[in-house]
Amino acid sequence: MRNCDHPSALRNNRAPHGLPWPPRIQVAGVSSLEEALFCASVGVDALGLTLELPTGIHDGLDRATARRIIEALPSVVLPVVITYLDTAQDAAALVQEVRGQAIQFHGGITPKELERFRSAVPAVKTIGRVTVIDRSSVDMVGLFLPPLWDAVILDSYDPATGRLGATGVTHDWAVSALIVKVAKAPVILAGGLTPENVAQAILTVRPAGVDAHSGVENEDGSRNFDRIKAFAQAANEAFRQIH
Repeated sequence: MRNCDHPSALRNNRAPHGLPWPPRIQVAGVSSLEEALFCASVGVDALGLTLELPTGIHDGLDRATARRIIEALPSVVLPVVITYLDTAQDAAALVQEVRGQAIQFHGGITPKELERFRSAVPAVKTIGRVTVIDRSSVDMVGLFLPPLWDAVILDSYDPATGRLGATGVTHDWAVSALIVKVAKAPVILAGGLTPENVAQAILTVRPAGVDAHSGVENEDGSRNFDRIKAFAQAANEAFRQIH
């Protein structure tokens, strides 16, 4: 049984405004309306907007800019807030201010705080993160259970920098494929995905969705529109093959 067919994943398989859940193709790090609208035009169905990071503002994206982007998005695109905030009050205030429809708790959040968050903004989808290092990561996914969690994203760790996420580093997809089989929530695959490898990643792991960040950027960290388009095309074709 594919993760996206798991009964627990089907209990709440619609995002706000009736969008399918989880999104199949997400591009993270979007910081301008131009980038957002281009992504939407080539088949990207979720945008990751990074806000309230420990290192400060990411790529000039503040709350006001994020809200303007989200308000201008086509209804077929899901805005996902990516943040290190870890309290219900702060996270709920953030998504309400910018009008995010899903939130990725990249820094983690306690179950008690997550319950409070869900009570405050029940329509907002929640995404947890598992860093895939070795087979011990399979056990971690058991912590992300519906109805508190709507999805889990699998990301990579870069031992050279100590960085989590946006590393440009892939992890062991065999471990990710095992996680997909045992997870109770839909799995989104991230970590070093590019236009060149995303099709093989989808065919190997069979996730519910994929996420790209550094793999669709230029060397200076700006978004590369040609690579975004190529990523979306390759991912959509691979998903057609497995579905």
